Amino acid sequence: MSGREIIMAFVLLATITLAGCDFLSPNSDLKFLADYQKNPDGTISFTLTLRNEGSKTLELVSSSSQLYDIEVYQKPGILIWNWANDKSFLAVITTITLEPAQVQVYQATWEVRTNQGHPVPPGTYNVRAHLVTEPSASYKFELTI
Repeated sequence: MSGREIIMAFVLLATITLAGCDFLSPNSDLKFLADYQKNPDGTISFTLTLRNEGSKTLELVSSSSQLYDIEVYQKPGILIWNWANDKSFLAVITTITLEPAQVQVYQATWEVRTNQGHPVPPGTYNVRAHLVTEPSASYKFELTI
């Protein structure tokens, strides 16, 4: 295998590995994943998982008590719902400390309604879960209702 082929293989592997996880800060020790589950009552539960994959303690700092948000888009650029929309957050510095190998999980439920309270019709939607901390990270995926 030539040097160019090795580089191309490495780039392809890195692209596949990070396809859903878009790190906004260069911190390879922080792994951020998001998943969802459709519930029998018609709601959707989101699970956000943070994992320290490094050997040092990580600190994630937010300028408020909000640590994350989940956004649902009908089309690129058209936000129909976000978790933080109807919530208030304290204006306090909030820190998440993750020891090596430590996992932190957050859960949120969507009633499958827009921010204005209208039912969301069946279809495919883009979801972006993201940390509003420094360092920050986001995870994007499609959701079919």
